[in-house]
Formats: sequence, structure tokens, C-alpha cells
Amino acid sequence: MQLVEQYMRLCAGCAKGSLGQPQEIALAEVAAILFCTLRNATLTVKKMQSQGWLIWQPGRGRGNRSVLTCVLAPVDLILSVAKEMVQKGDIRTSRELIEQYQDEWPALAEDFSRWMSSQFGLHVTREKGNSRVDTLRLFFDRPFHGLDPIHVLLRSQTHLAKHLFDCLVRFDPVAKRIEPHLSFYWDSNDSGTEWTFFLRKGVMFHHGRVLTANDVCYSLQRLKEKQSKHRWLTASIKSIIAREEHIVVITLDEPDPFFLHALSKEYVGIVPHDYVEEMGEQFAQMPVGTGPFRVVRNDDSMIVLEAFQPYFGGRPFLDRIEIWCVPELPEGAKMNHSADPTQLLLAVTSAWRKPEPNEISWQGFTGQEQCFQYVSLNGAKVGPLRDPAFRKMLSGIISPVELRKDLKGTRERAVVWGESGPFRERDEKSDHLAVTMHLQACGYKGETLLLYTYPDLDHVEDAEWIKEKCGQFGINIEIVYADPEELAKPALLEAADLVVDSANVDERSELSLREFLHADALSISHHLPSDQKAALNRLVRKMGLAKTRRERQGYMASIMELLGDMYAFVPLYSNRVEMLAHPRLSGVSLDAYGWIDFFRVFVRA
Repeated sequence: MQLVEQYMRLCAGCAKGSLGQPQEIALAEVAAILFCTLRNATLTVKKMQSQGWLIWQPGRGRGNRSVLTCVLAPVDLILSVAKEMVQKGDIRTSRELIEQYQDEWPALAEDFSRWMSSQFGLHVTREKGNSRVDTLRLFFDRPFHGLDPIHVLLRSQTHLAKHLFDCLVRFDPVAKRIEPHLSFYWDSNDSGTEWTFFLRKGVMFHHGRVLTANDVCYSLQRLKEKQSKHRWLTASIKSIIAREEHIVVITLDEPDPFFLHALSKEYVGIVPHDYVEEMGEQFAQMPVGTGPFRVVRNDDSMIVLEAFQPYFGGRPFLDRIEIWCVPELPEGAKMNHSADPTQLLLAVTSAWRKPEPNEISWQGFTGQEQCFQYVSLNGAKVGPLRDPAFRKMLSGIISPVELRKDLKGTRERAVVWGESGPFRERDEKSDHLAVTMHLQACGYKGETLLLYTYPDLDHVEDAEWIKEKCGQFGINIEIVYADPEELAKPALLEAADLVVDSANVDERSELSLREFLHADALSISHHLPSDQKAALNRLVRKMGLAKTRRERQGYMASIMELLGDMYAFVPLYSNRVEMLAHPRLSGVSLDAYGWIDFFRVFVRA
């Protein structure tokens, strides 16, 4: 960086129009321009000459002037140096360099962004010995510093955690059933309160140690006792005991039909007790699990995952995954904190063969997330929203149909756990006079309502739309932006009148509903008065004890009816996911979150 600044000063100190032209100059003049000694001036110009930035011909003998030729235009040099930094993996410093000079050359940031766009996709290279290396390179708008499975909050974090850690069991979304994973077999007593899990032998952690029952006990106990937002998953667990090196016994307070489903959640990934204790808080940045990929680098520039050769489920085909941290994303690319970086174009570039444009017939992938964006209404806080009539009126003003029509983008109609009763959308506009009369009847006196949300683009657009729409009816909204970690704190959720948030929903629909209601990181559990919580918990308990899927679906519908009667939240939309992939990429498919399973992706030669 210092050498670049010195070259800039040198170019500025030379005569205008001298770029590429030899110019006589004394070494003392160079030292004056660079504000350094004659010796340092000599060393500096030699460094610049070795980089190919200039040509320096020192004068011979007393009184003979030297000849300086500045070869590179300053803006070209900055772009070139920034590219070199990126190729060496120092993305953060390259961004800082571009930001330092973008006001002087407005096109610089655009040129750099265009070049950065060309760096993403799947790169096939050859190493020494002609060994092929398949690297999938993506981007995201923030570093991945929080990858501890019991603390991950965002779907992007959870997506990576799924590739780093394994659970005792796994859920097959196609067959919709629980299957063996770290545990190859399990059984339970007749009452369903004692479960015995038999672990696979020889499963390796990324740091080289073999998995034992003690690691499983430690991981589950850690989730149960630590200040994790996902403790609800272990609520039914009474005790966890390692009976032998590869046998774990878990005792429940009462039968829980969703117990195995809970153990399949990514938050219940098994970690090595020795490494976690040794690393402390640093574990979240350089985690170790048993998953198909391991972290080899994680900083402000990028996170790098490499295939874990001894993976018990079989080595992944991809050798390496790089996710670069690019806060100023390439033009046309929109991201949000819950989005998956693989929504990016998955192109193929090859060091051994570049496909011709007319060869390429891109594969199109389109899907809709089962997750949905919503706004919750805090009926537990003292204020206007404590009145159910006011919440009902506000629910009518915040029309999902109007929001999607106005904001467009990838927003699609959300189907919320069967879209029961009150959550069936109606394309009706609120009557201004009727709303005004209701406001007066509710005793609303113009109090300002606090709307909390994340500062990503989609959340900002939603929040601003809600503020403007409510303002049309005389309801004052103040928007407060907070990072996901801050907004997950109970104090902030309880202080908010409204929260624009996202609900995680996948093929485990009943478990997803329980997460929506019970997860500490989501607003619903903090926005319901105690009597309403109790009523919902009774229904959730009955849903858990139901013998058949039809009975469970019936209780799920009853829960949604009750939430609708409470006017607890307004579903806004689900995101449509669109992606293109090179025809040589196989194993690409979108799951309920709009994600791609890196483990299944491979490249045809």
C-alpha cells in the first residue's frame, strides 16, 4: 500500500503528459517528492522498477541527471495491485485500496467490481503431477465468524454448519423419514423415555481424533446448558450418559415424538470436547466437526473449506469451496443475511480448457423457499398493540399482496403451514375512513411504534414500505436497524412493537412450527402474552402426543387458527430462487431453504 502511494506521489510530481515518456530528473528531486532520504529514494524506485511500474536510468557521474519513465497510469496500477491482492487471498486490503481512490477515479470501483464478478463460479485447475482440483468460488457480504452450531442464527451460517458437522441422525427430505448417521442404530424402551444410540466406529474429527460417546454427551449437554437460542431442541432431555465408548443413553422427561427430528437439526451437530474447550470463543471462527468439509481458513477476506478425505459418508467430489467476503457486491447481485451464496451464477472456468460461448447451454434452476418473511406484532408490550382490535387493524393495513406488487423482486406468495383460516390472503385495500374510526375507538393517540429489523436490502425495503403504508393512516413508525446477533437478544425483541424477520421452514413441518414458536432468537416467543403462550403450548403438546400424521396436521391447523385469532404476525412473502449452472455441473438442486448441497455437486469432464 505504501509503495502504491509513493508511485502516486511520483507521478503527480512529474510534468503533466509525461506518462510513458522519459523524463530527466535528479535523485534529489525524487527524494523531495517522496519525502525521504536519497538512499530510501534509490531503494524505492528500484522496487517500483522490479514491479514493472517504471523505468529508472540513474545518471552516471557528477551533474548527470537520471531518466525516469512512469509506465503505468496511476488508476491502472491501483486496479492491477488490487487484483494481485485478491489473487493472493487478501480481499479486505484490496477493497480498502479501491475505496481509498474511488472518489478520485469514479470508474475504478465499477471496473474492479466487473473484474471481481469474473472470479466467481467453479474453477477447474491442475496441480503438480496433473492432479485435478475443483474449486467452487462464491461471494457473500460479510465474514463467517460465527459457525458454532449451537449459536448459528442465519440460514447462511446454518448452511455451512451443515457441511462441517454431523448429527446423530439425519432427516431425508425426499423420503421424509429419519435415517442413521453418526448413530447407525438406536432403540427405545416401551414408554419412549429412554433411547440408546450406537455410534459408528472410526469416525474422525477434522483435527484427527476419533469420535466417542463422550463427545456426543458433551455436545448435547452444551446445547442444553449454554446460552443458546436453540435450547428448545433439548427441552425434553432429562439426562445423557455414555454407557460405553460407542453407546449413548438419553433419558427424556416424557415421550416426545419429535425427539429424533430434533436430533437431526443442524444446531445439534456433534463437536469434539477437547478442541472446543481449548479454543474457547475462537471455536466459532475455526470450528472442527466430522462433516464432509473442514475449515482451513476463515478471516475477513474469505472462508475456505476443503474436502475431508476420511469422511465416513464418502469424500465429497468438490475439493475446495471459497466464499469471498465482498460487502460491495458485484453489480446486479442482491444478497440478504438469510440468503444462500449459491444463488450466484455457477459458472465454470478452466485452466485446461475454456468452453466456447456457443457450446454452453446453461441449466436453469427455479424454486421457492419454504421459509417466509413476516412481521410480528408485540401483544405482550404495554402500548397500543396490547389491544387485539389494534393488532387486527394493523394486520389489515400491512397487506402482503400490496407489498409484493409494490416491491416486486423475488417476492412470492407465502404458504404458511397449510395457509389456514386467517392467513389466507385477500386482495383488499383498507378503507381510510374505517381505519380512522377504528384508531379512535382503540384510543390510539399517535404514539410512535418501534419497528426492528436487519439492515439488509430486503428487510430495509419491507420496513420502509410498512412505515410508509402505516403513515398513510396516521400510524407513526420508527425503524430501528440491528445486526442479527443484536436482534436475537430478548431485551431488543421485547422492546420492539413490530419486528420484520424470517421464519425457517423445511420438510420437517411440525418441528419447523415448534421452532417458530419456541426459538429464543425469533420474535414470536417474546411477543405473545403469557396466557396466549400457555394456550399454544397446550396445542403443541397435543400435536406431539398425536398418534397419526392426520391428527398432527389437525392440531397444526388449530395452532395456526389460534395465532390468526391473536393477530400475532402477518406473513409477507417467500423468496423465489433463480439460478443458472454450467451444463458440466451435476448434482445441483435446491432444497427448502433455497440452498445447494455442496456435498452432492460434481463436475463432468
